[in-house]
Amino acid sequence: MNVPPKNRIHRDAIHVWRTHQLITAALILALAGGGTGLIFAFDWPRWILITLWGAVLLYIIPAVWVYPMLRWRYYHYEVNEKEIHIQSGFFFIRRTYIPMVRIQHVNTTQGPLLRRRGLSELEINTAGGASFTIPALQTEEADQLRNRIGGLVRVAQDE
Repeated sequence: MNVPPKNRIHRDAIHVWRTHQLITAALILALAGGGTGLIFAFDWPRWILITLWGAVLLYIIPAVWVYPMLRWRYYHYEVNEKEIHIQSGFFFIRRTYIPMVRIQHVNTTQGPLLRRRGLSELEINTAGGASFTIPALQTEEADQLRNRIGGLVRVAQDE
């Protein structure tokens, strides 16, 4: 049995993801409101209205309240001398191993929602063109991890 990586991302990731989902939900609600106007304007059957709002609620409630918590709870990472191990997912578990010798460059990024919470994302790019992200680390921790990975990559390439 595979042992999950030991490090977690910052708990404030839940708030950032919820805020992002609330913004998305506001747009969906605006579209659903427009759809409601069309339903009444064209005197369409009520089942269309019920189906529309049922689908909206079935998306918004889990997307805002459940998914961010599960995403945080089941996202782990670990960095050692040879590789980076990332594990995510709660229905389908994804385990990614990134060898240090394959890493081309490492970036930290910070959008407005992350910046408000003092968080950053760590983006890892490999020689094959793949990109991996460790989301929602404290900015100082992300910078330290970026520098550590950079040093480990140099050592791995020298070997």
